[in-house]
Amino acid sequence: MAGSIDEELDIPYYEIPPTYDEFLKNHLIPNKPCIIGPSFTHSWKANKEWVVPNDNNNNNNKSTQHQPKYKPNYKHLSQQYGTAQGQVARCNKRHFTDQERTEMSFADFCTRWQEDDGKPSLDYLKDLHLQKTFPDDRFYTVPDLFEDDWLNEYWLQQKGDDDYRFAYFGGHTTFTPLHADVYKSYSWSSNVCGIKKWTMFPPGQESLYQDKFNNAVYDVRDIDSTQFTKFNQTKKIEIYQKDGETVFVPSNWFHQVENIGAAISINHNWINASNLMFTYASLRKDWNDCKHAIEDLQDTMSPMEFLQECQNLLMVHSGWDWRIFLNMIAHVVANRVKQPSVPANQPDLTWQMDRIDEVLTQWKKDEPRLIEYFENNNLMSVYTQLQLDMSSIRK
Repeated sequence: MAGSIDEELDIPYYEIPPTYDEFLKNHLIPNKPCIIGPSFTHSWKANKEWVVPNDNNNNNNKSTQHQPKYKPNYKHLSQQYGTAQGQVARCNKRHFTDQERTEMSFADFCTRWQEDDGKPSLDYLKDLHLQKTFPDDRFYTVPDLFEDDWLNEYWLQQKGDDDYRFAYFGGHTTFTPLHADVYKSYSWSSNVCGIKKWTMFPPGQESLYQDKFNNAVYDVRDIDSTQFTKFNQTKKIEIYQKDGETVFVPSNWFHQVENIGAAISINHNWINASNLMFTYASLRKDWNDCKHAIEDLQDTMSPMEFLQECQNLLMVHSGWDWRIFLNMIAHVVANRVKQPSVPANQPDLTWQMDRIDEVLTQWKKDEPRLIEYFENNNLMSVYTQLQLDMSSIRK
């Protein structure tokens, strides 16, 4: 687990990428961020074809430190990926805890993006499933430190209808509001061009950026001190991620990101044994929120019927439920039985089984009807096979 907040305010920079064992020991397990230099992703096709040297200073920032070296190759990107469809956030229009979004083709977005070309902009194309849309275009490869990725392993192999691999394309001054990543997953973000200013908050301070109604801060640059009375007590880190650099964001680290210059990044959300308990805790919190939202219906149905209704709401609210969580774990463990050495970079398998066992034990403790739920939803065979596979790996 992570140490004190003061210990977490120093983010190491690796000019030469760490070994996997170093990364596991110093970042994955203790849940601490880091920055890795451009050598980590220098071979990517995206870093060669998607960018051109930045020869303008339209953002009026004379600091060399905060001046991007590269800018998008707008013509190439539009020709290559123009048919893709994505959600473009309008950064001056708040929509609850996010920004108002509009469906747009990548070609239409590129037209707007190029018109701004480094000048202040409002349009930010986020969460674009570009690799899924163009599966034969190997514009990047997953760095070896991040290949132990249960979330995408399951979604790509088993579900096939979604993934957690994204590309982001934003103009100068566009931003993403304060948030923690989906499912309290890890994330990694590699800058292809542009600079990102990250404002990061170590875990354990959530109450300091919430008001009395549990509403969270939206934009750390614009704080109403009468609403968020404790925000000035937070401890935060500000870093500037330059062209070619990669940031590892641990679980449950709230962060806000601002683009300096026209920016492109490739991002993954990911889960593995090291942060599985964080992910379970997120699922449990969402489950409790759903349960509370319809608690007035509890007396009108049986306990199992109520549990199932909560699961239905959980799926709508969070995009997954207990069935998916169990199936993801079972799928990954079954893969490890078949190919124990894939992926090449992963913790000791017995250690991973111990982490899974801890989550399963906590899950059963938190939900006395869990096994009954499995039995009533044709999941008992999945759970039983998972136990058998875990025993096989331990032997």
